[in-house]
Amino acid sequence: MRVFIFLVLLPFSLLAGSLSTPLLEVDGNKATVKIDRTSTGITGFIVRHFNSERSTILANATVTDYDSERGVALLDLSPYTGLRQSSLPSGRWTPEVGDEAVLGFSYTRAMLIAPSDEIYHSVTSRVPSLEWAHPDTFAAFLSYRGHPTPLQKDFSDFCTMTSSGLLYIHIKESLFTMDCKSMQLLQIVPVDIERKDVKLPFYFRFEKIRAAWWGEGSDELTSYDPYYFGLVVKNNPDNELLKTYAKKNDIPPELLKSHWYDGFSGLFESVEEEENQLEAK
Repeated sequence: MRVFIFLVLLPFSLLAGSLSTPLLEVDGNKATVKIDRTSTGITGFIVRHFNSERSTILANATVTDYDSERGVALLDLSPYTGLRQSSLPSGRWTPEVGDEAVLGFSYTRAMLIAPSDEIYHSVTSRVPSLEWAHPDTFAAFLSYRGHPTPLQKDFSDFCTMTSSGLLYIHIKESLFTMDCKSMQLLQIVPVDIERKDVKLPFYFRFEKIRAAWWGEGSDELTSYDPYYFGLVVKNNPDNELLKTYAKKNDIPPELLKSHWYDGFSGLFESVEEEENQLEAK
């Protein structure tokens, strides 16, 4: 019997919920804010308050750099995509000094990609402070798009639609935490739960996800761990957390630069064979 190891998860240890702070400087699509603690990859948005009753969201914001000594974070600004309504007029305001940056606003809602129902329920039941977007909903979303293999855009679009800020992916014996919109890695914690079986592309409760006739994402996913680890690496090749994880797990550094499926497939398969041989002895 394996032991369940679970450490404190990120959103409340890092931000304690959403955090609001005024813009100090704005230069085109870049801005700075004063903040006591944050991490690169955390997303949010910029708000303009016209008066005590009226305000509007001007732009998306992503933390791209943080100077811990000065307590200053650099934000990358981009068009806001959370509310799309072509029938209504939109303002032409752009972020200015004094506008409000709201970071980690959706970090109370998350989705979990897990290979089995045991792992899914073990993780979610131990984090009652988060509201979990159910994998059935994501599977239905993928079926509508015809993507039995979820793409990065599928994750970001679904998280925008459901206002989910965090994406957790269980890979091997660890739980990877990412910002669901930027796909930047925020935390890795050990989670050792016995894996009795694997449902592809992840645990959900209906029979299958409909596949489109052609196009990216239309092929059936054939291997769980290599695909999702490749997705993490693709978006975080220079992440220090990932480099530390790779070193501890004897993952060659060059694989972090190759960042995709084939290399990790052989790696995880060889590890599984070694574990099976040890268990047999």
